Amino acid sequence: MSRYRVRAAAVERLSSADAEGRIVACDTRAAVDVPAFARSMVDGYAVVAADVTGASADSPVRLMLAGTVLMGNAAHAPVQRGKAVAVPTGGAIPEGATGVIKVEDTDARDGIVTVFDASDCEDRITPKASDVRAHDVLFTAGRRLSPAGVGLLCAAGVAEVDVYRLPVIGVLVTGDELVPAHKPLAPGQIHESNGVAITAALKALGFAPRSYGIISDERDRLENVLHDALDDCDGVIISGGSSVGQRDHVPAVVAAAGEPGVVVHGVRAKPGRPVMLAMIGEQPVIGLPGNPVSALVMLEALARPILLRMFGIDDRPRAFRARLERALATDPQLEHRIPVQLLSVVGGLTARPLLGSSSQLHILAHADAVIIVPEGSGGVPAGAMVDAFPFSATRTS
Repeated sequence: MSRYRVRAAAVERLSSADAEGRIVACDTRAAVDVPAFARSMVDGYAVVAADVTGASADSPVRLMLAGTVLMGNAAHAPVQRGKAVAVPTGGAIPEGATGVIKVEDTDARDGIVTVFDASDCEDRITPKASDVRAHDVLFTAGRRLSPAGVGLLCAAGVAEVDVYRLPVIGVLVTGDELVPAHKPLAPGQIHESNGVAITAALKALGFAPRSYGIISDERDRLENVLHDALDDCDGVIISGGSSVGQRDHVPAVVAAAGEPGVVVHGVRAKPGRPVMLAMIGEQPVIGLPGNPVSALVMLEALARPILLRMFGIDDRPRAFRARLERALATDPQLEHRIPVQLLSVVGGLTARPLLGSSSQLHILAHADAVIIVPEGSGGVPAGAMVDAFPFSATRTS
């Protein structure tokens, strides 16, 4: 799929305060220094450090109180030798001051400040621009903004930021046996869950999912809905109907929808063998298996990196190293993706496999990550160190 061009997401400008969770569209630079002035880290007195060297309870140093800096105001008068200026935590440091004495290490009365301890006084000043310098790059394109990120933008005087619009991804769910969760089940029916889970995963990734509801296993109906979704959306995900059953029409319908059509149909992996990857022009169309675990594992493994290319992101998932709690035996002819719980133990992480069929959604609901057992290996022994890839919802970036 990497050789096919994916439609790039459009760009919009938002208030930085409203941009949490959005993906930065271009390198974004600070407008001002942070902090904009040298400031005190404690409540105390700004001094010339050389004046108070060696001050102690037995040999205190006395300075003349020359003024007070108020919060939110500039320090207008410089500190001169033999004098001190009262400063609050976060207050501006007067010119000439090279240290701050904590208020609890002093006694102030009748215009005289007596200093009993001046140790580390030079470490209590936060220098101007020590966090960010004006014109520094705060975020490069492709970075998702966290709550701290939008705070940094505002602190650096960036009132608005260019971010990618949320690409619209159509979600189609196929199956005559499916009914919504609010309806009672008739014999042979099951409640629809894949569409709900896929929609939630897409939102977590920064997309705007658009549900097209439950679609019956009729080719004409699927063709019509897919046509509408391709007209309305930037990409499409179809759950179910991608296998080789009599009523699995998805591959044929997608192949007829446009060029280049189906690129991949079936992978040597478990779960998720019948997955389908297609391109209609620059729109990705991804067919996920109907089994819930297969659908969500393949959404994470294959759909996620394709869709994130809309933001210009070359997705390289990060892994945690963990020790496998028990041995795994796998079919050597397939790559296996095994859901695991990650347990914190002395010395690191333990990966506990959660085993079951690809239809058992409760397994994935309690998983933190997956481990990959490569094709040809036949399994992994207990105690082996493995790479555990967290699901999108547990990632921080």
